[in-house]
Amino acid sequence: MNSSQEEWYRISELEALSGVPRRTIHFYLQQGLLRPPRKTGKTMAYYGREHLETLAAILKAKAEGMPLVVIRERVRGVAPEGAAAAEGGAEETQGGARRKSRVPNKTREDILAVGKRLFRKNGYRGTRVNDITKEINVGKGTFYFYFSDKKELFLECVPRIFAELFSQGWEEIAKEKDPLRRLSMRAGLVLPVLGEFASILSLCREAMEDPDPKLKAMGREVFGSIRRPLEMEITKGVERGIFRPVDPRIFATMMIGVMESLCYLESHDQCLDADKVNKGVSDLFSLALSRTAHDGSGTGRFAV
Repeated sequence: MNSSQEEWYRISELEALSGVPRRTIHFYLQQGLLRPPRKTGKTMAYYGREHLETLAAILKAKAEGMPLVVIRERVRGVAPEGAAAAEGGAEETQGGARRKSRVPNKTREDILAVGKRLFRKNGYRGTRVNDITKEINVGKGTFYFYFSDKKELFLECVPRIFAELFSQGWEEIAKEKDPLRRLSMRAGLVLPVLGEFASILSLCREAMEDPDPKLKAMGREVFGSIRRPLEMEITKGVERGIFRPVDPRIFATMMIGVMESLCYLESHDQCLDADKVNKGVSDLFSLALSRTAHDGSGTGRFAV
């Protein structure tokens, strides 16, 4: 495909130039992080400079420990063609044909807003389509015009909920070099939104327990977006000799459990001192991971 204004690449060329495997590129396309390629046939597609730049931005953000659901919001300055079409609205083309516009549809956004709130409050199983349509005063037919079923809405809502909770603070974390301090800063992002954090984890569990493979995959991806940055910090600390040798996956999962348990403490004790909670979390992470805090036997017992 020739163009005097833009370079175009086959998937094999994009793979070689970006260093990103094609399987991952296809995953990013499915997740809405990349615009769909320009197709010239059933099996022929071309990618542009924009795809290459977006892949570079994704790799950079991942290296900084940014969760994929937050990366999605950062790189989607303009919605992909397919996503834009799904958001409704219509405009005239030069030939007079009607096509979907890029202007987000207010009714669809209202459904998403109510869905996000009710899923967080009632969980997936506890939220009904009737509850959503009643609240925004539309019929079920309107709901099913935008979403094929509750699962489709849920699949779109959960990543948005996560991104809204944790879209701030990543730039400051990226500037910090000390892995233990970075862990504490990540915990600091969670502490002000403990209730919402616990809701996200609950929604992930519901999704992972569902027989639908799409829900399972979404639950795993969102939970992985929470766990992987912690794993990365622990791995870096171990490699630099700051942390004792531990399994990053196990410790990251344990840290998530600690943060979730604080939600229940907060609901029981409304007068918790935020500074004390922050210090307690930081001290716990330090004691659990620090080489100097252990007796060197490899048993994980604290020195006295």
